[in-house]
Amino acid sequence: MQAQGQLRKMTYDEEKTPVFYYLSLDDKPIAISPHIGKNLTIKFSGNITCIACGRKTKKSYDQGYCFPCARDLPENAMCSVRPETCNHEFGNEADQEFFKTRCNTDHFVYLSQTSGVKFGITHHKNIPSRWIDQGAFKAVIIAKVPQRRLSGEIEVALAKNMSDKTNWRKMLKGEVEEIDLLAIRDKAISEIPEDLQQYALKDEKIRTLSYPVQSVPDKISSHNLDKVPELTAQLTGIKGQYLIFEDRVINLRKYTGYHVEISVD
Repeated sequence: MQAQGQLRKMTYDEEKTPVFYYLSLDDKPIAISPHIGKNLTIKFSGNITCIACGRKTKKSYDQGYCFPCARDLPENAMCSVRPETCNHEFGNEADQEFFKTRCNTDHFVYLSQTSGVKFGITHHKNIPSRWIDQGAFKAVIIAKVPQRRLSGEIEVALAKNMSDKTNWRKMLKGEVEEIDLLAIRDKAISEIPEDLQQYALKDEKIRTLSYPVQSVPDKISSHNLDKVPELTAQLTGIKGQYLIFEDRVINLRKYTGYHVEISVD
């Protein structure tokens, strides 16, 4: 296998067990799961282009954008990380269109277990892809709201007693705590503000996910394409948006917009 183009985040077939992964180069899917166990080479050409406007840029911002697009596009506004502050409905034409198609639509609040348990929110179309991107092996929806801002208000309430962070090294190693996710679900639902309790979902089933991982390095270090633009090593697994090699890992999401050549011996 040999392919080249602009790198995007990996896609997958979540109906298969374990999750079946595809590389995305120039938005074309290339199956990568079958190549686990083989030597894989990644070469960064030195070129980076914005995933929104195509402008050539020296540095990628917000996982794939040039600086103007990272600054100006509605999807990169402050409410992308603080959804309770969303005010796109009062903005310019682009903001209002984004509000109509993305913000003023159903969103889920969920719990996922990556290493420990974390909470998060996502657009209703992003389940289970959001969980796969995180490398979660268990997850459950706890609320469905009709607007992104409301999911942010629930998130603020949950943040008082829970984390929204993932220990990525523990996630890759599969080091997880023994927990009762349903009990944690019930406690989290009880912490949803009273005026938002109508959106709680108390009977959702836990979703379990598995990943194609043969082995993980004892000591995990992350490869940096900006410093070392070429990598050749045996691919031993894939989890989240990470390619796992025998001696290192690489987070492909970090290099969205980079132009690379990928080949398998």
